[in-house]
Amino acid sequence: MERWSAVLAQALSMLAVVLFAVVVILNGWEAAARYFFAASSIYTVELSLVLASIVYFTGYAGLLQRDEDVRLEYFVKKLGPRMQRMIDTFNELASTLFFTTLVYGSWAYYSLTSAMPHVLFPFHQGYVVLPIAAGALACLWIAITRLLRSVLNLFDSD
Repeated sequence: MERWSAVLAQALSMLAVVLFAVVVILNGWEAAARYFFAASSIYTVELSLVLASIVYFTGYAGLLQRDEDVRLEYFVKKLGPRMQRMIDTFNELASTLFFTTLVYGSWAYYSLTSAMPHVLFPFHQGYVVLPIAAGALACLWIAITRLLRSVLNLFDSD
């Protein structure tokens, strides 16, 4: 499970870098169009927002796997090893619950809007959330892996 999480996180990190470059190009194009031509494209803005949200979740999956997510190391390091493991387990449980809720919410949004046509693009509105749901699902997989590792570490002797 850990090996697959690492492979998944690496692939998602590479995808995040590519998509981030696309978002930068789209935003640069939009800024230039507004400045030089006093024109804006709702298509560019909408696509940029969707891609930026995908970048966020795919990039976060990589950070989560490499244990580079935000944590107050300064305070945690001052505690004993047992308390550190308990805090880690609580954090991993909270992350798992967050991503479970996000996957559930994404599925609910997709179910609610899958029959509605998108305002701008030639597909249904619900399809916009599918890449975000996939990124959240990848984060959930990694969070579960980390939670299981953390629970096993809880029983280590000091």
